Amino acid sequence: MDALTRFTRRVNRIFLGLAGLLTAAILLVIAYDLVARNVFGAPTLWALDLSRFLLVFVFFLSLAPALESGAHVSVDILEHYLAAGLRRILRIAARSLVLVLGAFLMWQICRSTYQAFVENSLFPTWIPVKLKHVYWIGPLGVLQFLLTGVVLLGAAVRERHGAHASS
Repeated sequence: MDALTRFTRRVNRIFLGLAGLLTAAILLVIAYDLVARNVFGAPTLWALDLSRFLLVFVFFLSLAPALESGAHVSVDILEHYLAAGLRRILRIAARSLVLVLGAFLMWQICRSTYQAFVENSLFPTWIPVKLKHVYWIGPLGVLQFLLTGVVLLGAAVRERHGAHASS
């Protein structure tokens, strides 16, 4: 499992770096549009569309790194009141549920992506972009999310009673 852990962490760092660059690109595109619209009275027709497409990539590239770092929303009200053994069981159950959610998300995303490739249709936007050129990132991002979930579940299972393994 150590090789898988190293692999997922490395890919998560790459994904996070790419998501950061795309977020900066969104910022630049929106800033350009704001200046063009408000200073020169010449709004762009493409800035909002491009920002939307980039945001899809940012979302799916950020799923797994957020899971790895614990940045997803969680509720830990009970955890402080439970014995170490029960906390471990709760952690295993929660990480198992993450995998169930990830599997469902993968199923839905793959269906939509497959349909986008079969239909080969365009987004109804100003920029003529085919759905498949944006949707392909979904299954890739969710696959990395699932791999990260497997690594975290493995760490929770291997965790000794009373010790909290770092994720």
